[in-house]
Amino acid sequence: RRLTPPLPLLQKKKIMTDSSTGTPTIAARRGRSAGRRSKAAAADRHALYERSVQDVEADVETMARLYKRFRKRDAVVLREDFCGTAALSTEWVKAKAGRRAVGVDLHGPTLAWGRKHNIQTLDPEAQQRIELHQANVLDGIGPKADITCAMNFSYFIFKRRADLCAYFRVVRRGLKKDGLFMLDCWGGPEAMMPDENRHHLGDFIYRWEQARFDPLTHEMLCHIHFDFPDGSSIERAFSYDWRFWTVPELRDLLDEAGFTKVHALWEKTDAKGEGTGAFYEPRRVENQEAWWTYLVAER
Repeated sequence: RRLTPPLPLLQKKKIMTDSSTGTPTIAARRGRSAGRRSKAAAADRHALYERSVQDVEADVETMARLYKRFRKRDAVVLREDFCGTAALSTEWVKAKAGRRAVGVDLHGPTLAWGRKHNIQTLDPEAQQRIELHQANVLDGIGPKADITCAMNFSYFIFKRRADLCAYFRVVRRGLKKDGLFMLDCWGGPEAMMPDENRHHLGDFIYRWEQARFDPLTHEMLCHIHFDFPDGSSIERAFSYDWRFWTVPELRDLLDEAGFTKVHALWEKTDAKGEGTGAFYEPRRVENQEAWWTYLVAER
């Protein structure tokens, strides 16, 4: 997993939680042959995003395994808040017969893209087990879930403590009695510094830019860019205007919202220091330059 979020969620008035972004800029190399369409102009930024950032197969496997560990039964209903293209919801349903998923996001065009490119790739029966809602996650729309997730730091959209706590309360009300809330966390000194890193993904380069971080407010501005072999690029394909929340803050807020227990997990590593995909609950850990993990809150 690369340390970046899935579809950018820019703050709207009245705490509207939306997957829309600013308009991306297509840049082309000087001297490119006239009339030839650049790779950037031909690219689909949502498809690039899913290839660059998301690992829905690993997330689905991990969430199912964690739920069974804590609850001794299989989870059936997943609610994906800030679902964007609903790639995670699609994988949840696809991975096992009988599962159902509910995706919630404000941005209609992104949901429409997900219906066409993700949900409609499933067989008709599986498609019926996914419902998408163009709605604010604060409305709590949809059936009660075994698991509610807010992945890739999407909840960073809430900059005020009271607003994030209100969201956590909505999540808790929308869970079944033995439901779990799963969210991922990001940290380390590198997370709080202006930075840019590049990932070569064969036919394009994915760039993650941390443009600004304010240590007084923990507000941060980040961008995703894509570069192509012909010299063209999509600048600011996605942008994130967030508050960076730390694990202690999140644990306190989940407690305040009424969750009975909060588990801060850590990934086991192999002899080479690579993540194994298995998570445990340590009493303390050594800080790293950059790290990523899960929080699991019991209703």
